[in-house]
Amino acid sequence: MPVEFYVLIIPFCTIPVMLVSLDYLNKSAEFEKRKQNVIDFDKFLKHKEDGDAVDSDIAELLDVNKIAA
Repeated sequence: MPVEFYVLIIPFCTIPVMLVSLDYLNKSAEFEKRKQNVIDFDKFLKHKEDGDAVDSDIAELLDVNKIAA
């Protein structure tokens, strides 16, 4: 009886713990990935203001200094 008990109980206890751990790691990795993709629009425009003619014209039309946050 004890051998069958261990054969049945150990897989049913370890597999859910492993699945929950993998799910947590996946969600934390997705969160970090999303966090890195955030762009500060004002900083982007100010950086692009020094760029090519099209970017400077767009930044001039938007008048970055007068944008209300």
